[in-house]
This record gives sequence, structure tokens and C-alpha cells, in this order.
Amino acid sequence: MKRAVTGLVAGFWRRPTLTPAELAELRPRRILLVRQHNQMGDMVCATPCFRAVHEKWPDAEIALVTAPVNRQVVAHNPHLHRLFLFEQRLWRRPAGLRAFIGEIRAWSPDLAIVLNSVSFSATSAFLGLWSGARHVIGGDGAPFGSRVSEAFSLRLPSSPELDRHAVDHSLAPLASVGITTGDRSTVVVPSPEQQAQADQVRTELMPPGPYWALHPGAGKRQNVWPPARFAAVARAVAARGMPVLVLHGPADRESLAGFQAAFAAEAGAAPVLVAPPLPVGAGAALIAGAERFLCNDTGVMHVAGAVGTPTLALFGPTDPELWSPPGDHVVALKAAERQADQRGDEFGWMESLDTETVLQAWLDLV
Repeated sequence: MKRAVTGLVAGFWRRPTLTPAELAELRPRRILLVRQHNQMGDMVCATPCFRAVHEKWPDAEIALVTAPVNRQVVAHNPHLHRLFLFEQRLWRRPAGLRAFIGEIRAWSPDLAIVLNSVSFSATSAFLGLWSGARHVIGGDGAPFGSRVSEAFSLRLPSSPELDRHAVDHSLAPLASVGITTGDRSTVVVPSPEQQAQADQVRTELMPPGPYWALHPGAGKRQNVWPPARFAAVARAVAARGMPVLVLHGPADRESLAGFQAAFAAEAGAAPVLVAPPLPVGAGAALIAGAERFLCNDTGVMHVAGAVGTPTLALFGPTDPELWSPPGDHVVALKAAERQADQRGDEFGWMESLDTETVLQAWLDLV
């Protein structure tokens, strides 16, 4: 029913057709990119798409529609000139939705590009179609069970199966029509204000000099290495005289509590420093300043990959060949086997990574 209804609605917003050859000849003044998904890691993996569009049309002004949660991930991206922040609650507020669409239409994009990877967002598709752009292109929604893309000027090949690295999967639809880049690296740029916030945390918590950092949480429970083992690794590094800074976010309360409880239980342990709750940008600045970083397979891992810090990323049920950030500075350590776990098949992997193996791998980072 959803597919039929969205296809019917999209029919009212059908854009003029466009061939790949005609697309290559376009000289848009303003390009609207639409990717309002909430996942931070997926957004970081999409940043090479921004570079590809910028390299294809270097003189165009490029804007991105994104969710507020990802604002700091993309706010200072060098390939974007403007952001439009879309909140899902606008669907329940017609006046707010009209105002948002009006703001985009007032900006007058010539071309809208709806970005997608392993999912298809009807919301993103409709925002592109409502943007006022003469031409709208994007991944074909049919493999995802959606007919909205039938209204696009040009539908690009897309697949819900992640059959290549997440960065390459995001780039593939664009590459099919000649929008490419030779640089697969991801991008996250802290603002000067966020850097100043990070510097203040360093000044208040640590003496001047190098430090290592870690993040013990993850958005998905099955991707969390036991916090007590994070504490053991942190304790061993701190005992060597290297300050260890612990970063965390709103979703990491349980992991942070487990980490702190395990650390407090060890009498006489060298101190480990816990940062206050920080926004993503300031956290990115602290990761960028660290000599090395340790984390689970989660969104913060992609931030660490984007800022270039030597990172050890711990993987359980997920394939690092598909999700580990691109670049030699990130080393993925994957659990080789699964322990029995009544919570489900995706659990029990992280528990098979022992403390000594992780510690040595972190120490061995270049």
C-alpha cells in the first residue's frame, strides 16, 4: 500500500527526464544534495560523495539537507556551502514543513541529487522533488520497494546489498553517470569554537603533552566490547605514564558506568581522565589531538577515521572490509569466533576479543 500511495503522489511531482549525456552537459549554479538520514557513520561515509559533486561542478554552490543530529559532522565540510536542517517532526507540522520547503525553493537550486546507500528514504526523495529544482536525480527506489524515484529526471543504479565498502557503495550511483573522485577519504572538520572547547578540556584535565583516547560505547549493543576490558587496557596504558582520555556520548551511559566501576575496583590504578559530555565537533577535535584512539565499531570510529588519528577499531558481527574507515591509519581487529550468547546471533562476538590482544594491537599502532 505504501509503495502504491507514494508512487501515486510522486506522479504529481514528476521532473523533466534527463539522460546521462545531458546531465554531463549541465552547468548548474546551485546543487542541492539530500541525505537526511540520522546515522552518523553513514553520513561520514557519504562525505566523499560531496567531494565528487564538487569536483564535477567546481563552480556550483552546493547545499545539503541533513538531520540536526549530523549538523556538526558536515557543518564545516570544504565541499559544502550551506546546510538545510530537516527534522522528522515537520511531517506533523504542515506549516513548518511548508516553511522549510519555501526556504529551499527560495535558494533556487537548479539540480537536486538524492543520495542513498543501503536504504532508500522516501522523505529525502520528496524533499528533492519539492525543492523546485528543474532536474532531480538519485538512486532507483525499486530495489527497496519504493516507487517515488519514478518521478526523478534520472534514476541511478542502486542496491540494498552492501557488496563493497560503504564509501564505494555510496559513490557507486554517482559514478554510474560520471560523477567521480579519486579521493575516497572521509571528511569531518571541527570548527574553531569546537577546537577551543576541546583545548579547554585538555587544559582542565591533562598536563601539556601527548595523550591517548578511547571511546567504550556504541550505538548497537552487539558492537560493545566489555567495558571492564576497556578499563583494563586503559589501566595498562596509564601505568606506562601515558594519559588516557575517555570520551563518551548520550548513548554511552551504560558502557561508561561499567568502565568507571571496573576502574574504581582496582586499588592503586593509575588515573584515567573522563571528559565531560561533549558535542560531536569538540569530540572530533579531541580525537584529532590524540596520538592514538581505541573504539568499537560505531559512528565515532568513522569520525576518528575522518580526522586521521591512528585508530584501533574493534569489530564483532560486522565485516570490517565493508565498514572500517578507509586509510592505513585505521586498523580493524575483528573477533575470530562467537561465544554462546542467549541474546541472539549478533551477540557474543565482542566477548571473544581478549584484553591482551587488544592492548598489544593498540600499542603496536604506527
